[in-house]
Amino acid sequence: MRINAILFLLALLISGCSSLRGTLLTGSVLGGSLGAMSGIVFSPNKESKPGNALVFGAIEAGLGALIGHYFYTNDPENRDLKQMLYEKDLKGGGQNQTKDVGLFDFAPELKNIKPDVSFKPVKKYDVPLEKLPDNLKGKVKKQYLLEYETEGKTIQYEGRTIEIAPFKAWEHVYE
Repeated sequence: MRINAILFLLALLISGCSSLRGTLLTGSVLGGSLGAMSGIVFSPNKESKPGNALVFGAIEAGLGALIGHYFYTNDPENRDLKQMLYEKDLKGGGQNQTKDVGLFDFAPELKNIKPDVSFKPVKKYDVPLEKLPDNLKGKVKKQYLLEYETEGKTIQYEGRTIEIAPFKAWEHVYE
């Protein structure tokens, strides 16, 4: 019977919790039960067993919760690592803030680059899926989608070589 109880407590000790609440609960339950058992076992006489179980159980429950909190907060999987966060997240900006990123504004030292990019038309797509009725022809502008592509380009800037890969762009126009 004692071996089963010890194995059960060992299994609870080994199993981890994924939330702080679960860790605190597990730590306090384990600490309280171990404290109550030690209060009963090490009690000097039979009359003081319930009191010692209560006092040592309460003390050990608090100690178990503190130990659980310590182990939870020191586990790298349970906290945000600073090297993985953007500066705005560290300062409380959060992910709800959006910021437009310019085409060439990735690094402050590259902010002044204004590459000469030329777009070559590739294809013209007809946008409407259905033909216009005769009574609307000439009254409504026709919609098109124009596809452009650029050639790859290599730029030398302040001792750096920057390669711009070829890319496509689309424009929605009315004629």
